Amino acid sequence: MATTTENVGDLQAQIDEIEAVSSIYGDEWCVIDEASRIFCIKISDNTELPKWTICLQVILPHDYPSEAPPLYQLNATWLRGSERTELSNSLEEIYVQNTGESILYLWIESIREFLLEKSQSTDS
Repeated sequence: MATTTENVGDLQAQIDEIEAVSSIYGDEWCVIDEASRIFCIKISDNTELPKWTICLQVILPHDYPSEAPPLYQLNATWLRGSERTELSNSLEEIYVQNTGESILYLWIESIREFLLEKSQSTDS
Protein backbone atom coordinates (compact mmCIF):
# COMPACT_ATOMS: atom_id res chain seq x y z
CA MET A 1 0.00 0.00 0.00
CA ALA A 2 1.40 3.36 -0.97
CA THR A 3 1.72 5.94 1.76
CA THR A 4 -0.28 9.01 0.92
CA THR A 5 0.38 12.51 2.16
CA GLU A 6 -2.81 12.25 4.20
CA ASN A 7 -1.61 9.05 5.91
CA VAL A 8 1.70 10.73 6.75
CA GLY A 9 -0.24 13.71 8.11
CA ASP A 10 -2.45 11.38 10.16
CA LEU A 11 0.55 9.53 11.55
CA GLN A 12 2.24 12.79 12.54
CA ALA A 13 -1.00 14.04 14.12
CA GLN A 14 -1.24 10.78 16.09
CA ILE A 15 2.38 11.02 17.24
CA ASP A 16 1.85 14.63 18.35
CA GLU A 17 -1.42 13.78 20.11
CA ILE A 18 0.03 10.75 21.93
CA GLU A 19 3.01 12.82 23.06
CA ALA A 20 0.71 15.57 24.38
CA VAL A 21 -1.71 13.19 26.12
CA SER A 22 1.20 11.26 27.62
CA SER A 23 2.76 14.41 29.05
CA ILE A 24 -0.58 15.67 30.41
CA TYR A 25 -1.70 12.43 32.05
CA GLY A 26 1.64 10.81 32.89
CA ASP A 27 1.31 7.40 34.53
CA GLU A 28 -2.45 7.23 33.90
CA TRP A 29 -1.68 6.85 30.16
CA CYS A 30 -0.27 3.55 28.93
CA VAL A 31 0.85 2.07 25.65
CA ILE A 32 -0.55 -1.40 25.02
CA ASP A 33 0.89 -1.88 21.52
CA GLU A 34 2.58 1.08 19.86
CA ALA A 35 2.93 -0.63 16.47
CA SER A 36 -0.81 -1.38 16.39
CA ARG A 37 -1.59 2.08 17.86
CA ILE A 38 -3.41 0.68 20.93
CA PHE A 39 -3.42 2.78 24.08
CA CYS A 40 -5.34 3.04 27.34
CA ILE A 41 -5.89 5.48 30.14
CA LYS A 42 -7.32 5.03 33.59
CA ILE A 43 -9.67 7.93 34.31
CA SER A 44 -11.00 8.65 37.80
CA ASP A 45 -13.34 11.16 39.38
CA ASN A 46 -10.72 12.14 41.95
CA THR A 47 -6.95 11.73 41.95
CA GLU A 48 -6.68 11.43 45.75
CA LEU A 49 -9.49 9.01 46.66
CA PRO A 50 -11.18 7.81 43.47
CA LYS A 51 -14.70 6.43 43.85
CA TRP A 52 -15.41 5.91 40.16
CA THR A 53 -12.88 4.79 37.56
CA ILE A 54 -13.12 3.90 33.88
CA CYS A 55 -10.39 2.49 31.69
CA LEU A 56 -10.62 3.89 28.16
CA GLN A 57 -8.86 1.75 25.55
CA VAL A 58 -8.38 3.28 22.11
CA ILE A 59 -7.12 1.98 18.80
CA LEU A 60 -6.04 4.66 16.36
CA PRO A 61 -6.83 3.62 12.77
CA HIS A 62 -4.30 4.64 10.10
CA ASP A 63 -6.76 7.28 8.80
CA TYR A 64 -7.39 8.93 12.19
CA PRO A 65 -7.91 11.84 12.62
CA SER A 66 -8.58 12.88 9.01
CA GLU A 67 -11.18 10.26 8.09
CA ALA A 68 -12.01 7.92 10.96
CA PRO A 69 -12.61 8.13 14.70
CA PRO A 70 -10.57 6.15 17.20
CA LEU A 71 -12.04 2.76 18.01
CA TYR A 72 -12.72 2.62 21.73
CA GLN A 73 -13.76 0.41 24.58
CA LEU A 74 -14.95 1.59 27.98
CA ASN A 75 -14.02 -0.80 30.79
CA ALA A 76 -15.71 -0.48 34.18
CA THR A 77 -17.65 -3.24 35.91
CA TRP A 78 -20.27 -0.77 37.15
CA LEU A 79 -20.83 0.94 33.76
CA ARG A 80 -23.98 -0.59 32.27
CA GLY A 81 -27.21 0.17 30.49
CA SER A 82 -28.24 3.78 30.14
CA GLU A 83 -25.04 5.14 31.72
CA ARG A 84 -22.88 3.27 29.20
CA THR A 85 -25.12 4.44 26.35
CA GLU A 86 -25.06 8.04 27.60
CA LEU A 87 -21.27 8.09 27.82
CA SER A 88 -20.79 6.39 24.43
CA ASN A 89 -23.19 8.86 22.81
CA SER A 90 -21.26 11.71 24.38
CA LEU A 91 -17.96 10.45 22.91
CA GLU A 92 -19.50 9.96 19.49
CA GLU A 93 -20.99 13.47 19.64
CA ILE A 94 -17.54 14.90 20.38
CA TYR A 95 -16.15 13.09 17.34
CA VAL A 96 -18.94 14.38 15.07
CA GLN A 97 -18.43 17.95 16.30
CA ASN A 98 -14.66 17.69 15.75
CA THR A 99 -14.37 15.53 12.63
CA GLY A 100 -10.84 15.60 11.26
CA GLU A 101 -9.39 16.82 14.57
CA SER A 102 -7.48 15.01 17.31
CA ILE A 103 -10.03 14.23 20.02
CA LEU A 104 -8.43 12.01 22.67
CA TYR A 105 -8.00 14.87 25.17
CA LEU A 106 -11.63 15.90 24.66
CA TRP A 107 -12.77 12.31 25.18
CA ILE A 108 -10.70 11.88 28.34
CA GLU A 109 -11.97 15.12 29.87
CA SER A 110 -15.55 14.26 28.91
CA ILE A 111 -15.22 10.93 30.73
CA ARG A 112 -13.66 12.67 33.74
CA GLU A 113 -16.59 15.13 33.79
CA PHE A 114 -19.04 12.22 33.59
CA LEU A 115 -17.32 10.58 36.58
CA LEU A 116 -17.32 13.82 38.59
CA GLU A 117 -21.05 14.27 37.96
CA LYS A 118 -21.67 10.66 39.00
CA SER A 119 -19.60 11.15 42.14
CA GLN A 120 -21.48 14.33 43.08
CA SER A 121 -24.89 12.76 42.43
CA THR A 122 -24.08 9.77 44.64
CA ASP A 123 -22.75 12.05 47.40
CA SER A 124 -26.02 13.93 47.77
